[in-house]
Amino acid sequence: MMLGRDLSKELVLGAGEQIKKLLSNKDEDDRNLIKKGLILYRQGSIYNVSTTSHTVSAKVQDVTSVQVELDLDDFVMSSCTCPSQEICRHRIAAFLYVYASVDRVGTFVDYWKEEMSVDDVLKKHVRKASSFYKPDKEYEDSSLASWIVFFDRQYDEWYEHVSSPHQLFQSLFHQYYSTLKQKAPKSPEMKQFFIVQASVTVFLKILKLLNETNPSDYMLQHIIYPYIDQLTDNVGAAIREMKRYALPFALDPLLVDSVERFRELLYTSKHYQYERSHLYQLLWIELLRRDKFISIEREWLEERLHDELKQESPYAVEMETALMHMDFLQSRDEQIFTTLRKLTPAALPFTFNWVEDILKKKNWKRLSGWISYLMDHSTEYIHSSVHFDEKRQTIRYMLNLIKEYSDAMKDDQLFENACRNMLPFSYAEYDDYLLQKEKYKNWIELQTLLGFSLSELDSYVLKDIEKNEPGVLLPIYVKSVQDEIRLKSRENYKRAVRYLKRIKAQYKKLKREEVWENYILTLAEEHKRLRAFKEELKKGKLIHD
Repeated sequence: MMLGRDLSKELVLGAGEQIKKLLSNKDEDDRNLIKKGLILYRQGSIYNVSTTSHTVSAKVQDVTSVQVELDLDDFVMSSCTCPSQEICRHRIAAFLYVYASVDRVGTFVDYWKEEMSVDDVLKKHVRKASSFYKPDKEYEDSSLASWIVFFDRQYDEWYEHVSSPHQLFQSLFHQYYSTLKQKAPKSPEMKQFFIVQASVTVFLKILKLLNETNPSDYMLQHIIYPYIDQLTDNVGAAIREMKRYALPFALDPLLVDSVERFRELLYTSKHYQYERSHLYQLLWIELLRRDKFISIEREWLEERLHDELKQESPYAVEMETALMHMDFLQSRDEQIFTTLRKLTPAALPFTFNWVEDILKKKNWKRLSGWISYLMDHSTEYIHSSVHFDEKRQTIRYMLNLIKEYSDAMKDDQLFENACRNMLPFSYAEYDDYLLQKEKYKNWIELQTLLGFSLSELDSYVLKDIEKNEPGVLLPIYVKSVQDEIRLKSRENYKRAVRYLKRIKAQYKKLKREEVWENYILTLAEEHKRLRAFKEELKKGKLIHD
């Protein structure tokens, strides 16, 4: 955004002072007008912007596109092609877009609420736009607005030199992102927060590039997702590194500005819905967990959700989930459960950040309610229309959380019940658990339930079971013999004989040879008409003439 070079900051702030006089923060209609203008601005609805020394022309995309003409010298002379003859949300949105070129939008909103004068703004908070362009410094260490200007300038330079559009995302991550990280501040704590902001910026840049293309599922899952995943990991790593230090007071203004910044994850694109919400939640849990921030965010989210539902816009789920996150940060778990029950089963994975946070704090009492919720709603999720692979990934993650809790509570039965309830998606975890606990009878029941034949089972596992608990495999061997004989081919008969030899060995270990003799004679008599089978029995020396 280069408007700051075309318009003087004093002119923009003067227009803001006019708006404060024209719209009262004590009037509900005026408050709603400012809120709606904010929403349009934060949705990125302003485009085709041009300026003169004191005017701004812009398009604003609302339900329909409108043309706004701002007169910053005399704001009441501004116009809009919408039906309103008074100051409308479109004029406010366009003004906020202009204001963002000289200062933080949140600052204007705060001053409008407090009704401070423009002189106070200039005395206390105004810095010349030229301070962002000091020749000896690319940005100010303690200014998020300065960082973002720097990020955007670097992005423009990178984009001009992209050699191949086919490697756009690869270049964005490995070149643009790497350049940002290399130019981080020197102080350790500021450096890590800079990396957090750079990572969020690259995440948002990826989303905006995706909006301009029509990516295939393959591209989203296999080309771009690894970058999205790595960016989230980098944010987590940077935050962990930050917490090794006593954070300076200079970081507080950057955190205040970040409240507005991090919202963009909720509505920049429809791609990567879970990943966007996951990163948003992570940032709030680790950096913005303050009642003041939460109350501001809750008010914005409630207003935005209302508008999303009213206009049938696509980001209602994100706003609903973010509101639940505010409830989580204030330990309103029952409110979250009530809201979750109104959503589709696909919302279940959005709870995992919360469960992980409670696990990390070892708040076992609070966690018990969450584990119960996961257990109670896993069946509904399993039977939902979510893709099989996504279900498998979700169940695996959920079982890891439940396992950690059950281990802490020394309650193996809880984890076993979870595995049973989540079959077939929990097969691998349940299989490992039963073998580890040497619950071989339950293990055999699991294989039988899911229809696995002996030929599909690991022979090493079978040998271990035979060694540790002789006889426990006899039922599955007997059933497998019957299944092979029923197929009536020479190969099946040979396989049946191999199983019979294992049965014989097991009876011998159990010192029950007489039971074996009765079983094999009865089996041979029952299938005496199957000449090929009888021949294989003789070759295996299981019967004699």
